[in-house]
Parts: sequence; C-alpha cells; structure tokens
Amino acid sequence: MEKSTDLKGNILDVIKSVLLAVLISLGLILIFAIVIKFASLPSTVIMPVNIAIKLISVLVGTLIGFKTAENGLIKGAVTGLIYMLFTFFIFAALSGFKDVKFSWIDLITLPIAGAISGIIAVNIRHKK
Repeated sequence: MEKSTDLKGNILDVIKSVLLAVLISLGLILIFAIVIKFASLPSTVIMPVNIAIKLISVLVGTLIGFKTAENGLIKGAVTGLIYMLFTFFIFAALSGFKDVKFSWIDLITLPIAGAISGIIAVNIRHKK
C-alpha cells in the first residue's frame, strides 16, 4: 500500500513540475518575444536565450512542483525529458508541424538540468 502512494506522489510531482515548467516557459517566451519586437537584438541571441528559458523553467518547475522529498534525481530527469517532449509538440503544433527541427541540445541538457534541479528540490524539502 505504501509503494502505491509513493508512486502516486512521485507521478503527481512530475506532472505538476512539467505543467509549471511549461507555463513558466510560455510566459518567458512571450516576454522575450515582446523584447525582440521593440529592441533591435541580433538573431544570434535567440537560440541561447531559448535554451536559458528552458533551463530556468525546468529549475523553477521542479523547485515548486516537488512535494515529496525522495527520488529527486530520477523525478528531475523524467521531468526534464517529459518537458522537452511536451514543449516540442506544443511548438510544433503552433507552427502547423512545418519546419519542425528536433534539438539534440534539449535532449541532453534538459534531463540533466532536471536531475540537478530535482536533487536541489529534494534536499531543500528534506531540510524543512
């Protein structure tokens, strides 16, 4: 019985974290789009800022979304991976599935960032 409640708690943590990260990234991308519209930024800035937005979103999503103080590494890595897949499909759907490019950088960095964020989130929860 305890294993099923632990599993449910872990799954809920991952789902909450992914949804929070998606909402945060959508908000930050909207703000960045407004900044690009009014500031004359070179196009070389867009890719690094998008990566930073994704990393920040995963970090904040895991810090807020994780309520149980266990399995931070695994839950964080899964959160980063699901977030990457979810945002890939969201932005592919927004573009009408035209010119969709898969990013290997996201596949590598987001699960790692999620794992690190998960470790931090679990250790913060453990100290409280």
